[in-house]
Amino acid sequence: MRPSSGGRPPVDQSQTSVPDHQDEERELDESHRDYTEDAQITDRQKKEMHERRERVVQHLKEGGLQIEDDHIFGSVMQGTMTGPLDQDSDVDVMIVLDADEHREWAESENGPRNALKAVKRRLEKKYPNQEVNVDRNVVAVKFSDFTVEVAPAFRYSDVRDPEHPSDPVTLGGMEFPARPIDADDPEKDGYVIPDTYGETKWTGTNPRKFQSMYNAVNRNHGGDLQRVAVAAKKVNEQNGNHISSYHAVMMAYKYFEKDAPPNASTQQHMNNFFRNLPRYLDEETREPVYQERLDKGLDEEERRKAIKMAYQKSSKIEEAERLQKEGKYEKAKEKYEEVYGNEFN
Repeated sequence: MRPSSGGRPPVDQSQTSVPDHQDEERELDESHRDYTEDAQITDRQKKEMHERRERVVQHLKEGGLQIEDDHIFGSVMQGTMTGPLDQDSDVDVMIVLDADEHREWAESENGPRNALKAVKRRLEKKYPNQEVNVDRNVVAVKFSDFTVEVAPAFRYSDVRDPEHPSDPVTLGGMEFPARPIDADDPEKDGYVIPDTYGETKWTGTNPRKFQSMYNAVNRNHGGDLQRVAVAAKKVNEQNGNHISSYHAVMMAYKYFEKDAPPNASTQQHMNNFFRNLPRYLDEETREPVYQERLDKGLDEEERRKAIKMAYQKSSKIEEAERLQKEGKYEKAKEKYEEVYGNEFN
């Protein structure tokens, strides 16, 4: 029997409403952005770090060191310094010494060690109430709120027989040079600092070159390299500090150079990075200027612990994504909090 014309009209399927989760998706992405921004130090703290670094360099000049130039590098310049600040937070300063005035350090066998000792003596005299020590290839001055680390340096071309910082790649049991084809010649614009462990040789570095590369990648991805690097550092700090902060930042850089999809959101990049993190920790990590291996000094037990932690975080990320796809946004948010800690909200 045909329905009367006065009955209910047929439903137009094209007008059927579909749940719109754009607001929830946007809120989750903003939560990821807020987490990385809140984890960083304040502008006032950045200003204090810069000013104290300037005072330390000025004290070294007044103490008789002939300094051509100085550069602040590392977390402060990359925007990846995380709070709260304490003595384990450090601002990295490279002082470029005049090779004519300090020729004995540039050319003698124990030049790096003697340069570190000279910097240490001057800073001990200026800061008698602070702990001042040589920490591998820098002199560290520990203040109550953060540490200033000073690396004595020369221009690469001013030093006799400097070590090229690149490490060989082992393939099929054979070692091959690992210098990138388009790498700059270190003699043109590179520097040398004391080698990390022996303090007896000068080894090449170029923090300004890396900073320009870092800035370009970060700019191309709308600032998400910085955000992912902050998240990588913060998770590492909250879970045992098994790797160095620099290693964590370099793995974030590696992700954006090799694995980051185009036009992804901040949340998608953070999820993708932590899914890849177990693999990154298991393989070599190299800085991009000279291809120096950053994980070669990593204790294997620490590597194992870091990989175990990364698998746990990766599993939670996958669970959060599943909940998100099912529209269970509050539960997904709780799972992300298990990844990033109580600061995530």
